[in-house]
Amino acid sequence: MVERFKQYRLQIISFVTGFALLTYELAAARVLAPSIGSSTYVWTSVIGVIIAALSLGFFVGGRIADSRNRPTDLVALLLLASVMAVATLVGYEGLLDSIVASITDSRMQAIVAALVLFAPTSFFIGTTSPYLAKLNVQSLKSTGQAIASLDMFNAIGGITGTFVTGFILFGYIGAHQAIGLVVILLLALSWLIAPRIYMSKRIILSAILSVIALTPVTTIQGIVKIDTPSAHYEVINGFIDQQPVVGLVTGPTGTQSAVYQNGISDPVFWYTREASRLAIGRQPDSILVLGGGAFTLPQYLSEQLPDSTIDVVEIDPELETISREYFGYTNPTNVTEFFTDARAYVNQTKQRYDVIIVDVYGDTSIPFTFMTKEYGAALARALNQGGIVIANIIGGMQGECRQVLGAVDAAYRSSLPNVVYSNESGEPEERANHIVVYSIQPVTLKGMRTLPPFNQKPYTDNFAPSERLYYDCQKQARS
Repeated sequence: MVERFKQYRLQIISFVTGFALLTYELAAARVLAPSIGSSTYVWTSVIGVIIAALSLGFFVGGRIADSRNRPTDLVALLLLASVMAVATLVGYEGLLDSIVASITDSRMQAIVAALVLFAPTSFFIGTTSPYLAKLNVQSLKSTGQAIASLDMFNAIGGITGTFVTGFILFGYIGAHQAIGLVVILLLALSWLIAPRIYMSKRIILSAILSVIALTPVTTIQGIVKIDTPSAHYEVINGFIDQQPVVGLVTGPTGTQSAVYQNGISDPVFWYTREASRLAIGRQPDSILVLGGGAFTLPQYLSEQLPDSTIDVVEIDPELETISREYFGYTNPTNVTEFFTDARAYVNQTKQRYDVIIVDVYGDTSIPFTFMTKEYGAALARALNQGGIVIANIIGGMQGECRQVLGAVDAAYRSSLPNVVYSNESGEPEERANHIVVYSIQPVTLKGMRTLPPFNQKPYTDNFAPSERLYYDCQKQARS
């Protein structure tokens, strides 16, 4: 058994480093989400920087392996990777605050954050690969097989790390704990090589790093941080209009859902109140809500419309638990939850609704699948005759934010040509929440005014530049 372990020791190290790297990469994106967001730009930055750091690590590791070829060097490289991962744990909150405060461009924020926080660990993990190859080659005749076997185990480890972390780990631990797990794995690997050399010093260093890695994350009083397989959330206590509220934060731009803590049952935000007013005024038999969030809107509608059936589509099933625990969601008998992608649900459903409420558009990004004419056509199919779609859209009437509003509007208008809207100020704004109502047949709704056409062609599922449009809108808002 011991001999077999020694025979495959290098393959085990290759497998576990692959596992650790992909776990680290997924955790990196989670770390950036609360401060910078989780858009494609963030993922691109994380993946690009980590691959670049790995590549540099391959090069440097190869040079070291050719010049030294000492097994203890591999120990040092694994320990250095552990130290850098611990540095990420200790410093990421303060560094992210500084980066966000000093850099306004969200793309540069993501790149700089990834370089500072995640490149060092990735670099040192990369240096281990050529060292393992050097140690595994026994003769020139078997060079190809020796290197290929390590690559295979590393790739399998990466695949395993991706699925285990994404499907399992994030359902039980947060990004902080996931990086702590990476530290422990790298430390464990370092003990597979020459464990008796510098034993006392390695024990002390491993113990210190392990304690730091396993120390529970400290949280600010009044903030609860929750990680699920789908996202990172923060539940906060605060005040809105001098009223105490508990809110759900899903990104860097503020509170997305909230309820009052003093017994007031009315919706907290204007756009939720407006969407509710319009839906209740129709006295519908059936309602579809796309985007459950903290389930504050379905809860309120169920109380105001007890005879209506309400279907809610939310991609993250953990939000139901969060909503029950923190936001007073009671799973009303006339509400049915569907935990799936909202676009997929609209495409597949055979149900028809009197009112469809769409609240899937974020303040930092918009799913491109909700910006296409195919989506608009699917929504129209899901409407009963005389039904309406109520969409909460963040955009503007001027500049780059007009392009966002126009692009989203075109997706709906292509199949639902009658359009009225309202916003909180009642005046054309550069960037704000707009409640826009779409219908096949003309409808008269109090407090709404006609939204003129933007004369913009709808995008398609093949091409919808949602990230670019939202980036330009945010850039305009910051200027």
